[in-house]
Amino acid sequence: MQTRSDYGRHVMNSVVIAFGSTFLGLLIAIPAAWSMAFAPTKRTKDVLMWMLSTKMLPPVGVLLPIYLMFRDFGLLDTRTGLVVVMTLINLPIIVWMLYTYFKEIPGDILEAARMDGASLAKEIVYVLTPMAIPGIASTLLLNIIMAWNEAFWTLNLTAAKAAPLTAFIASYSSPEGLFWAKLSAASTLAIAPILIIGWFSQKQLVRGLTFGAVK
Repeated sequence: MQTRSDYGRHVMNSVVIAFGSTFLGLLIAIPAAWSMAFAPTKRTKDVLMWMLSTKMLPPVGVLLPIYLMFRDFGLLDTRTGLVVVMTLINLPIIVWMLYTYFKEIPGDILEAARMDGASLAKEIVYVLTPMAIPGIASTLLLNIIMAWNEAFWTLNLTAAKAAPLTAFIASYSSPEGLFWAKLSAASTLAIAPILIIGWFSQKQLVRGLTFGAVK
């Protein structure tokens, strides 16, 4: 493992892809979840179910069109391309989780903020978001883990420049066989950051997952 000088590059790719896609997803999902929780329409439940159904779609079913679009836009083997893909595939989960947490927040508090003259942006940033920090934190952590562990899209849309740790681990598989010692070392190094983050944030994660469960 120490002889592979490109290990650091794979780590940085994983960090940028996992954290970038998660924060981009939160920027999109927080306003979307707010609108569904506090300004629902007749189509809100249908939209939520449709978003959830997209997670049941086999990724291989949309691989070809996405690959062709990425090729035409020059996004193959780029961090930007993978950030966009990870954001899109995890966005339904982010919206669903935030919607569930936001539903537990009393609407009267937001109404009081509006009566005090708060704009929509200030209402979301200064009132809603601080109250939902446990739920947002748990959503952030779970989606970082999902993006960090994603292998299908990283193996099919990258080659060398933007390849994350999942592609790095897969590189130890060859027609001659598996390099078990190197594969084990690479896997351990790949999961170590997630284990450390999960260990230090387990209280916040449990608090967020149980947010609103007990009244």
